Parts: sequence; structure tokens; C-alpha cells
Amino acid sequence: MRYIVPLLIVLAACDSPSPLLGQAEPIRLQRAGYDITVWRAGDRVEAIRHGMARRADKARLRGVLMQAMQDATGCDLRENSVEGDIGVLRARLSCDT
Repeated sequence: MRYIVPLLIVLAACDSPSPLLGQAEPIRLQRAGYDITVWRAGDRVEAIRHGMARRADKARLRGVLMQAMQDATGCDLRENSVEGDIGVLRARLSCDT
């Protein structure tokens, strides 16, 4: 029982992409005062927001994460491909190159 709390803390601090992104390299950036890690593999992208979300920011965080994915990859997001929440957001990319 005494090991459960430290284990949960360690797991909560994990910064790794979903299995679909394999060995993708992280791109770390800061947007709107939040640290965000973006992972890209092919046309798949995932953004992870770190830290607690301020109540006042919750309505716009989805857009912040979407912009972070675009900034990190230089690509647009495919229409209707964005899924997830304000902690972890996934999408497909639409790149001209």
C-alpha cells in the first residue's frame, strides 16, 4: 500500500506518446504559459500539456494545443481529425511537403 502513492506520482509525471507514435522524438515548446510536448510520427501528431490547467484557460486550451501541433510540425491539421481533451490531444497532419 505504501508504494502506491509514489508509483502514481511517477506515472503522472510520464511524458511519452501513445503507442501509435512509436519512437517519435519530442518537440518541447511553451504556449499560453503552458509547457507542451508535441510528438510526430508520419502524419500523426500528439500534444501533451503539462501542469494544472487554470480554470480561466480551459475554454481555449484545445485551440492552444492545436496551434502548438501546427507550430511544431509546420503542417495544418486535417479537418475532423482532432480528438482528445485539454490534457492530451491527437490529430492527423495535412502537409504540402
